[in-house]
Amino acid sequence: MGLPQHELDKYLDWQQRLESRKASGLSIDDFCLQEGVSRATFFRWAARLREGIPESLVAEEAAGEQGGTAPATFLPLTLKTSSVEIQLPNGAVVRLPLRCGQEAIVEAIRVVGAMAPGRAAN
Repeated sequence: MGLPQHELDKYLDWQQRLESRKASGLSIDDFCLQEGVSRATFFRWAARLREGIPESLVAEEAAGEQGGTAPATFLPLTLKTSSVEIQLPNGAVVRLPLRCGQEAIVEAIRVVGAMAPGRAAN
């Protein structure tokens, strides 16, 4: 399992995949089978990319390359005892109390998992 893919990377990956499919002459069914994706996923990405890559993602990437940093997103948590510990691919560790709800777990993993490697605080 690798690092989570950033949104712009997903768009660029799918843009390349769709161009490759068109150049290969594969049918959509054969392409989906080869790529291990559903037809619904294929058509969802085809529709997204008909409108192009969102300017906001391109601008965000350009700002990151110029040394600009997005403000950190923090999820307020109060930990009294930690019985669940999750190590994420970016090196961050999420520690959660025993009775933490599913929504808090998912949100904590989403926020911390989106941080760049080495920037996540343990």
